[in-house]
Amino acid sequence: MADKQLNHTPDPVRYLEETGLTKGMTPDEVRALADLAEHLNYSRGAAIIQEDTKTRDLYVVCNGRVSIRLTLPSTEDKEEVIYSMREGQIFGEIALVDGSPRSATVRAEDDVEVLKFEFQKLSALLDERPRIGYLMMRNIASIIATRVRNTNMLWRNSLIW
Repeated sequence: MADKQLNHTPDPVRYLEETGLTKGMTPDEVRALADLAEHLNYSRGAAIIQEDTKTRDLYVVCNGRVSIRLTLPSTEDKEEVIYSMREGQIFGEIALVDGSPRSATVRAEDDVEVLKFEFQKLSALLDERPRIGYLMMRNIASIIATRVRNTNMLWRNSLIW
């Protein structure tokens, strides 16, 4: 749960553009998406997303770092960090797309500021403005493809050495 919501919300357009989520969108389309953003702060160590929960919200890291963690099946409550993210990166996109329970826990590694896009509001906008939905999903697919490609390279390199 977020520690607090900011009273003065900076313009989220900059953060959205850094992620690549808005590639190909007009300024008006980016603004429509940005208007849905909720700015939240989390303290170091706080869980932003908990593994196996059924939420579908999307997040953008504005400041600080977050870690993506998996619970090891052989030990209760032991989490392994599998990836770290910083400003300008997104998380929560897989559950947004497929609706499955969260595949990992996301924790604040520092005091972190994020943009949160609530699924219901985002879904309503994407239904109302299909072009935004198409471009956003195309951009999410590109982000996921890059992550898969990078993971494949890491696996390949670990097998070589």
